[in-house]
Parts: sequence; C-alpha cells; structure tokens
Amino acid sequence: MSIAPDDATAPREWFPCIDGYRALAAMAVLALHVSVASGLVFRKHTLGLALSRLDVGVAVFFLISGFLLYRPFVSAHLTGRAPMPMSRYFRARALRIFPAYWLALTFAIYVFHQPGAKHQIHNVGDFVSYYGLLQQYTRHHSYGGIQQAWTLCVELSFYVFLPLYAWAVRGVARRVGRVVLVEIIGLVAMGVVTLAWHELVSRELSLGLDHLHSWLPGYLGLFALGMGLALISAQIAQEGSVPRVITFIGDMPALCWAAAVLTYWITATQFEVGYPHLSGGQWMAWIGLYGLTALLLLLPGVFGPQDRGVIRRVLRWRPIVFLGLISYGVYLWHELWIDKDLQWSDRHLFNAPFWQMLAVVVALSAVAATISYYVVERPALRLKRGPGARRSVPGERPVLR
Repeated sequence: MSIAPDDATAPREWFPCIDGYRALAAMAVLALHVSVASGLVFRKHTLGLALSRLDVGVAVFFLISGFLLYRPFVSAHLTGRAPMPMSRYFRARALRIFPAYWLALTFAIYVFHQPGAKHQIHNVGDFVSYYGLLQQYTRHHSYGGIQQAWTLCVELSFYVFLPLYAWAVRGVARRVGRVVLVEIIGLVAMGVVTLAWHELVSRELSLGLDHLHSWLPGYLGLFALGMGLALISAQIAQEGSVPRVITFIGDMPALCWAAAVLTYWITATQFEVGYPHLSGGQWMAWIGLYGLTALLLLLPGVFGPQDRGVIRRVLRWRPIVFLGLISYGVYLWHELWIDKDLQWSDRHLFNAPFWQMLAVVVALSAVAATISYYVVERPALRLKRGPGARRSVPGERPVLR
C-alpha cells in the first residue's frame, strides 16, 4: 500500500515479491482466526500452538506499509528532489483503503447482519465512527464493526502521520546537513515512543483503557522497521553500491526465513494463548519479536537478486501474486465467512472442525475478495493520480499496484 515517487523523471522501483508477502500475511491472519473460532488453539494441539501467533501477518503488513510508503519520501530526502504533492498522496491513500472497506462493512452490517456488527450503528456518531475508521478511539466502539479493521485504523493514522514526519525530518536534515543520521535518529525515536506508550497504557489498565494499546503510538516501532528498510534501499539505489552485509543478506533468503521461524516459535511458545494483560515490557517483547519475525521474512524481498532462489520464486508464483492482489479483500471478508460457516453448519464457536472451516473460509473469502477487487478496488485505484496525470508506459511497474 504505497505510491511511487512523484517525480516523473525519477526511476521507479519495483519489488516483485511484495504481493507474495501480502498474500502470506492475509492468509496467516485468516488461518489464525479460523484456528481460534474452531477452538484448535485451545486444544493443546501442536498445530494449534503453531498457528497461535499468526497475527504476525499484521506486523508484515505494517512493515510493508512503512517500507513502500516511506521510500518515496526518503528517496526525495537523499536526492534533494521535491516531495510528492500531498493532494495526490492523500487521494491515493483514501482510494486504497475506504471503498473496499465500505463495501465489506455494509455487507457485514446491513446484508448479512454479522453477529457483533448488526446492532452497533444506532446514530450518526456510530455511523461516522465505523465508516470513518475511527472506532478505535472510543472505548464504546473499539473492535466493533469489522473486528479486524482495528488494524486499518492504525494504518489510516499512519497515513496521516507519515507526511508530517517526513516534513519534520526533511527540515531538521536541511539544518543539520546529515540526512542519514537524522533519519536514523527519527526511526529510533519511533521505537522509543512505542516502548513508552505500552508502558504508560499498561500502568493504567484499571481505567479500562486497553484499547489504547492499538493506537498508532503502540505500533510506530513496527512501521519504523519498514521505514528503515526504505532508508537502506533508497541509499543503495542512490549510491549504486551494495554493502557487503546487505549482499550477504540478499544471497541468503533461506537463512533469513529460518531465523524468522525461530523468532516466531519463541513468540508462540513464550506467551499465553490469547491476548492477556501484559506489562509494558512484555508488550515490547511481544511486538519486538513480531517485528523481528516480519523483518526477517521481508529481507529477501527487498535485497538481493529478486529472480533467484526457491523462496522468491514462490513469492512471485502467479497464483500467489494474484492472491496478493486480492489480499485486502481476503483480510476484510474472512471473519464474515467464519461467522457464516458456524451459522450454516449449526456448530458452536470454539467447537468446529478446523480443516473443514478453513477450506470453506478460504474459498468464500477468495471469491468475495476477487469480486471486491475487480468491481471496487481496481476502478478506485485508477483514480489515484487524478486528471491529467502521467500514465504508466507499457512494461513499467510502479511500487503500488
């Protein structure tokens, strides 16, 4: 979910594995929710334990956003180019997130009467909260509507934060004259904010403010990791030389993924199933492990020859790429189909066959997401650049689809 540099003369970077990562992240979240709804994660089953932390897919999404969205900004900082017009930036972000979300939310509430959503809009305030992706900012509305859309609230707030942050960094860098140093300090500061935020919220649990953990400050550290990748990638593109350590990382995708499996397994085995009340330090350890896992997974898709290795070939495999194209719809619709599967099969929550539910939910989510992509998302994305904008030439692949 990013846009290409505004300068029409600037080279456009294409990262061909990104759609594959989107597909894996969306399917990870779907599999987690199915494992919870079916009760698999509560049955002391090895598979349930292995699936219990697949919400690491959310961390992957956040790192991808930080990487792709910040790269045009940091590239402009390093080269001295003018930043992209903010009107174009915000139009692209709004068209990317809202049309498909509004479609899924409308169906969930007014067509399918999804449990937990159908009784939540009683007045204009409720309508604005859910349709405006503002539900996480009040205790009454938090996690309502489409439950997993809390992450979209975080994304939306990041969209607003990012150009302000980039403007501030650009201004400081001009004064100091050390662009890379200022960039690094800014990214470290974002991580510190995340640590301080979770510590503060955890100390005030008695006030019923748990939902504050899901505000943007609580996840800035994850976005910062993706933005750090953008900084390194843009600097390499500008200088034309690749540091040895980056070359080594790019040549060892299997090692990166093996390390990601290890950090994921540590997360799955060292934290309780579910989402217990954690201290600030525990929150940071949790998010830190998620961020490290997501970072290790993403490294082969950012550095190294993108046409080499089994991992990259899988990520670029056409069915996986297509699933990545419709991944936003999969993410939006899958909880609805979990509820419908339970209703149609007359089974109870936490007491259903995992594999059967998974097959049904994957199939129906893929169908709904495909329709959403071709009927709503793709037409909306064509409006991103506005009238008179330069069209892509044949064979050109921008960062954002």
